[in-house]
Amino acid sequence: MIKKKLHKFKSKILKTDYINKTTKHITISTPDDFDFYPGQFISIIITINGEELRRPYSIASSPRPNQLDLCIKILPNGKSTPTIAKLNEGDEIDVMGPMGTFIIKDQSLTKPITFISTGTGVAPFRSIITNLLEHNFEKPIILLTGYRYNDDILYEQAFKELTEKYPHFSYQRILSREGDRTGYVQILIDDNLNLESDYYICGLKDMVNSVKDHLAEKGIPKENIFFEKYD
Repeated sequence: MIKKKLHKFKSKILKTDYINKTTKHITISTPDDFDFYPGQFISIIITINGEELRRPYSIASSPRPNQLDLCIKILPNGKSTPTIAKLNEGDEIDVMGPMGTFIIKDQSLTKPITFISTGTGVAPFRSIITNLLEHNFEKPIILLTGYRYNDDILYEQAFKELTEKYPHFSYQRILSREGDRTGYVQILIDDNLNLESDYYICGLKDMVNSVKDHLAEKGIPKENIFFEKYD
């Protein structure tokens, strides 16, 4: 992987909206020469009561000039997200990035790919999947997502639109606390198991570890499993 240039820059809030009760979709400006690999993250740098805080957030959009999207869960008792939640269009923030190695590996470019996420772990996959499809990736792509409640779902309409535009992309979602078929993403994995696929997992560490173990039990080699933990 050729390392992208690390930037530290002032960024303007271009758009900020709640996309569910606890999660904000924020679009920020980037310099002309800013570039990243889908799957990477940036850090927002804010100072609260004299303390500098750096918080990493996955980029939730495919590369495009002068802007990127973030998907940020607002934690009422968090140190930084209550301040981020109050940002308005036109406000400026300090940003550093891109960083991270959770990107599509060369070995995956000739294989089916299965993406598995819970919660805001879907953010880097929105970036990666959109970029793959826009660049004519032709192997099957599956996105399996899990949430607790219907109100927690993120980007579902956008993913459904991608399935209509790209027949080799499929999207499936399961809820653990409500609905006709409740459960965890392991159910969707079993429904769609492909021993030829590479698997990318993103979410909190307990979920990531559980899914890794489940895939191993199903016969997926560890060299075909890649992951990012959010805690």
